[in-house]
Amino acid sequence: MTTTDTPGLPTPLVDSGDRVNAAAAVRAMRWLMGEPGHALPGDRALAMRLRNALPWAVRSLELQRQFLFRSTELFRRRLGIDQFITFSAGPYRPWPGLAADLQLPCTAVPDAAAFVHVNVLTATGESGHPCGHRHTDARFTKMLPLLRHPALTELDRHRPIGVLVDDIGPLTASTADLQFGLDRLREWLPPGSAIALVHSTTGLLPTAGRAAVEARRDFAARLVTQATGRPYRLRSRAEIAQLLKPWPPGNLDQPVAAGNFFSDGLAQLPDHHSGAYAVMALHSLHPDYAKDPNYTPGGPTRGAERSVPEQGTGGEQAGAS
Repeated sequence: MTTTDTPGLPTPLVDSGDRVNAAAAVRAMRWLMGEPGHALPGDRALAMRLRNALPWAVRSLELQRQFLFRSTELFRRRLGIDQFITFSAGPYRPWPGLAADLQLPCTAVPDAAAFVHVNVLTATGESGHPCGHRHTDARFTKMLPLLRHPALTELDRHRPIGVLVDDIGPLTASTADLQFGLDRLREWLPPGSAIALVHSTTGLLPTAGRAAVEARRDFAARLVTQATGRPYRLRSRAEIAQLLKPWPPGNLDQPVAAGNFFSDGLAQLPDHHSGAYAVMALHSLHPDYAKDPNYTPGGPTRGAERSVPEQGTGGEQAGAS
């Protein structure tokens, strides 16, 4: 593997005898956070290179996890949602010694009726999630087969569902594929549902020293690309905002730095420390189940318009990326 070094930054991983697999980035960040689990020498080397390139990398993960945890709380408290799906790079693990709002998102709603975790990177060498909730491995670009998976068909689609999309966008190189997956997901979700999404970004860089921070960010993205074997695609605020349209935004009109989404002063850090934009979108319709004579809790969905789409447009239908 041939790489180009960035002046003033650590040498990238090279293809020696100690290769990393597609889950190395997940294990590397877990190791930085002190999560339990097995970290290979290559994982630890990648973790140190990432931390040297982006000294705020761990704090970025904290802010993103905080946003997802608090979004789950909000969905339950304000919207009455008690069913959830997470999309993340790999299985969640608790972060020992950190505040409750940095733990597993599902711990925010101990009374949830259902929680399903979907891992978009496989082969992490771990079996499931420590919370005991349902979990499955699936590429986000294979959304139609996923929506027919038993783990999801057991959800009651007569009631709202909350979805947490945890920075998996950069692992989907094709924006068309990412958009296709989110479009099919929104079509499948019942009225009253909500989506909270966090996505690493090309924005949020400080004006002062911008070139140096850009070099560090791009270098870190190349490290992740080498580790996972797939392009790591950062996106702008405009691109991220487009992903959830036409659903109306939540309490903010556009994506903001993940650490500043909830305006109660929990994260008073430079925006670029968040490393990602956060956005929330709400279903534009509200359920009215009292008027539905066919409602049966846990039963089949109501009407063909609520079924899983059978056809898509373009090559993304097959999940080309």
